[in-house]
Amino acid sequence: MIIISRTPIALAAAALLAAAGAQAAPQVLGIVASNGPVPLACDDGGCRADLSSFCLQQPRQNPGRGQSYIPLEGADIALIGRDAAGGTVRLAAAPYLNFNTDRGFTAIEVTLPPDKLAVLGLSDLAIEIGEKVSLLPAAAAGDSDPQTVAEIALATGQYRDKGAEFFDHVGESGDAIRLANRMINALPAHDRGAGDSDGRVLEAAIATPAGQTADGKGVALARQMYASCQHKVDVTHHIATMRACLEGSHDRLVVNTNIDFWNSLGSY
Repeated sequence: MIIISRTPIALAAAALLAAAGAQAAPQVLGIVASNGPVPLACDDGGCRADLSSFCLQQPRQNPGRGQSYIPLEGADIALIGRDAAGGTVRLAAAPYLNFNTDRGFTAIEVTLPPDKLAVLGLSDLAIEIGEKVSLLPAAAAGDSDPQTVAEIALATGQYRDKGAEFFDHVGESGDAIRLANRMINALPAHDRGAGDSDGRVLEAAIATPAGQTADGKGVALARQMYASCQHKVDVTHHIATMRACLEGSHDRLVVNTNIDFWNSLGSY
């Protein structure tokens, strides 16, 4: 058993069973509701963003870095952008985006390949995650223990419904996770930026729709996380960049919240 530290269900399962790894299928994951759009960073290589995620199957193995995932059919994931006339376009995101684990079960990297970006012809792209969104691990050849219809139904049904209380709804942990995610996405992927630790990234995150609707305790916790990282990066130099520090703080909070979630089910 894996212990974590602090639709059409039948069609989804059939897709997993029909595909082909020598290892057992990893966990089904939930994506934390974004409570507003999360901007995608775009360049000649396409677009990307990090999304917060959590474990929906405690007995299953944690996913390795780069594990491919597929949204459950009908998942509330929207791709938003502006067309040439300046109008807002909102599309179902699943046909255009790829979902791969970034840091185990706590973060998903979503990418829009350059060819699909060109076809869309949109600018100012963002992704928005609704409540109760689930991701299924892409099946691998020779899977020694594939996901079953019953497992998927439980993870994406009863468990995902309960997970919404901890991760999707307004509250201290869920909102702090959302705000940390906003800051992570706003910071350079590598190295440091001149204003990374001057507070602007934090205040910008709080000014987003997710921050404006957040629980006061969640905002306070996000401020504490940011202040702690300022000290670790600028004073003690224990961590090289604000992004790396906030990723660690974000992931620890996800893990601890996941423990609370499993405790609520009597499963930890």
